[in-house]
Amino acid sequence: MRWSVAVLIGLLASLGALPAAAQRFETLEVQASTTRNVNRNFLHTEWQQGFGLDGSVTTPFYLGYLEAGGSFHRYRVAAPVTVPGFDALHLFAGWGLRGDVGRLRLEGGLRLGNYRMTFDESTFAGVRTESELALSGRARVAVRVAGPVSVYVAGDYLKVYTFLRLKLWYASAGLSYRLATPGWMKAFLR
Repeated sequence: MRWSVAVLIGLLASLGALPAAAQRFETLEVQASTTRNVNRNFLHTEWQQGFGLDGSVTTPFYLGYLEAGGSFHRYRVAAPVTVPGFDALHLFAGWGLRGDVGRLRLEGGLRLGNYRMTFDESTFAGVRTESELALSGRARVAVRVAGPVSVYVAGDYLKVYTFLRLKLWYASAGLSYRLATPGWMKAFLR
């Protein structure tokens, strides 16, 4: 599992500044990025990947952080039309470790979710959707540029449990914004 090495490096690097239990749910960090599938495998003989969108919300939680979010990708037909194009929606919940060193933040974590593919019915009749379990690992490096705003790059390894396993690598770049958690939400989360 090569992806586990990236996650392990991120986890170990972030051990230096773990949040205390008293800090849980104190802040929310909203992240939005553009992302692209960067590897090639059997999937890419029929489909070509484009840019996608990824978004999540994280909050400190004891020895790490919790997150929830999703990503969207469009896969167009790469060869003469023998298969339908599809949209992929990955919804996930995750946990990881992070550490701050000055303006730099290192993160590594795991995500568990659902990968839903919606096929182009206008091209082909048949199965319209497929929904499968997905597990991913993520490493992220962020630099705070102004107050609560950071820019970041991230790498993800996603494994989708279809009959033929989808193993996808993603590279992302985006912005994040950290804010204090509203009191009503903090009370609900605790």
